[in-house]
Amino acid sequence: MGPQARLFCWSSRWAPPRRRKVAWSNEQIRALAEPVAADFGLEVWDVELRGSGRNRVLRVFLDRPEGQAGVTIEDCERVSRRLGDVLDAYDVIEGHYLLEVSSPGVNRALRRPEHFERSVGRRVRLRLREGGAAIVGTLEGTAGGSVVVVGDDGRPHRVELADIAEARTEFEFPQPQRRGRRKRG
Repeated sequence: MGPQARLFCWSSRWAPPRRRKVAWSNEQIRALAEPVAADFGLEVWDVELRGSGRNRVLRVFLDRPEGQAGVTIEDCERVSRRLGDVLDAYDVIEGHYLLEVSSPGVNRALRRPEHFERSVGRRVRLRLREGGAAIVGTLEGTAGGSVVVVGDDGRPHRVELADIAEARTEFEFPQPQRRGRRKRG
């Protein structure tokens, strides 16, 4: 007869105390995701961990290096499979969670200094921490922890990154060209 397996049943009231799991930060998760994305020629644009309990959602946003075509659904699928294995191996998120891997989209969040640097020349919307005022215009440049946005009114606004509550690029839809009317005569 071969080796015998033993089955232990634990009642929750008799189980030894469990150590509380330390939560991973978005930056730590990003550090795990970056090499996975790099294996496919991609970059991690952003990481978001939302929700609690069984409703946890980890969103990883991918982009290609500047000047290259956008992220495909196949790219997202490949990174999702490999990253899911890595996250499970490191036991990053306790319990159930949903992993979403996608591109950041056309109205992408700007959270890191490099996001602003890559978005120079694009239309942006900034919401300020104090008072919640919004500045909408073209991102003209970044320097020393601040950004310059030329507003729709033509005035430049220098804003410290620390003063920005939320920032996004805004997609500009092309204006349809109007055809002139012909006179009937």
